[in-house]
Amino acid sequence: MPLHTPAAGPWGDALQRATEATAARSISGMDEMCWDDVAMRNIVAVVFYALHLRDREPVESISWNAVLWQLRDDRQVAALITRVLPEAGHDLARTAAPGDPVAETWRWLTRTWDPHAPTKGSSSVLLGHPHHAESGWGPDAPEPRWGGMSRGIGGLPDPALEVCTHWAAGVVQTAIITEHGGHQVFDRVEVTAGAFEGQRGYVRDSGWIFDDGNETVEGPAGYVVDLDDVEGTVDIDADQLQACADLRWADRPAGTLKASPPPGLGATLPPRTTCAEDLAEILDRASNAEIVPAELRRTIGAATEHHHLELDWQASPSPHRVTWRVLQHWYQLGAHYADDQRADVFEVVVTRHLHDPEPVHRLALSEEDVAAVVARCSVLD
Repeated sequence: MPLHTPAAGPWGDALQRATEATAARSISGMDEMCWDDVAMRNIVAVVFYALHLRDREPVESISWNAVLWQLRDDRQVAALITRVLPEAGHDLARTAAPGDPVAETWRWLTRTWDPHAPTKGSSSVLLGHPHHAESGWGPDAPEPRWGGMSRGIGGLPDPALEVCTHWAAGVVQTAIITEHGGHQVFDRVEVTAGAFEGQRGYVRDSGWIFDDGNETVEGPAGYVVDLDDVEGTVDIDADQLQACADLRWADRPAGTLKASPPPGLGATLPPRTTCAEDLAEILDRASNAEIVPAELRRTIGAATEHHHLELDWQASPSPHRVTWRVLQHWYQLGAHYADDQRADVFEVVVTRHLHDPEPVHRLALSEEDVAAVVARCSVLD
């Protein structure tokens, strides 16, 4: 995706508001070469723009509260964008001709990524095809990882929309709290009423009331606070908190867990599972456990060690949205490792969404079989 350049009109206004909000969230400001920042900014911008089209209001008149309501999850954002933007003439298809910055931003947000792509500056990216060595960059050179940007939010192959909508909501929450003089995360506060009156602590999160009838939010209605003298965190109503500045670290009483290692830190670790137990767990979650023959099960059950490797993690975008992760479970059959003293079981984990609650687990007995399972991913029910 090309770097953000100033744009005129409502889309330019949406980008400006989103960029300013993203910049305000970090001491270092908005970094156009940071995948995280660009993702959060773009999500907020497309929501602003879609609300402008839907409600026929100037971007500057749209409230942050209305934007936050749309950011409750990525599916809500997708429903808004795919309903409103095509009606305004924006072609969101992945095969559409380039040139529409709004549609291109949406395609960037919904594309998938190769976490194993070469990093920017690596020889495979810089040199590309031998015939283009003189230019240092050729059409046959692979795309660098994350499009050449830095990235701090996990090495997932899933679309930025799925990964970063929660983070984009944090950008908008910060903007609302700043606008209304609320308490930001890590602010020092004091409880003014209720069961914890007089206690002090640090804000860890904010709570909001979602008004689905009017598609807006109210709040912050309360805060999650890490009080100095209370284990864990507690929920405190917004009107029971006030800012304080004692300019010190929390003075926590000696002997409390907050001044000691967490529970269980020194506890004895549970015994390592046997190879038979490990295989049983894998078979239990697999949808095709029957492909592992009884003889192989007995062989693995008698193995001495079990190990697990991630071989691949890739994704494909809509309309055939799927993510597959390839794991190799290998079992050492003898006291010492040898290539001919090893048994392998491969597992392909298939999801339709980053937060898919019901991933499909399919087993294979060879790398060739893995390729066939991955090839069928887009047609799995």
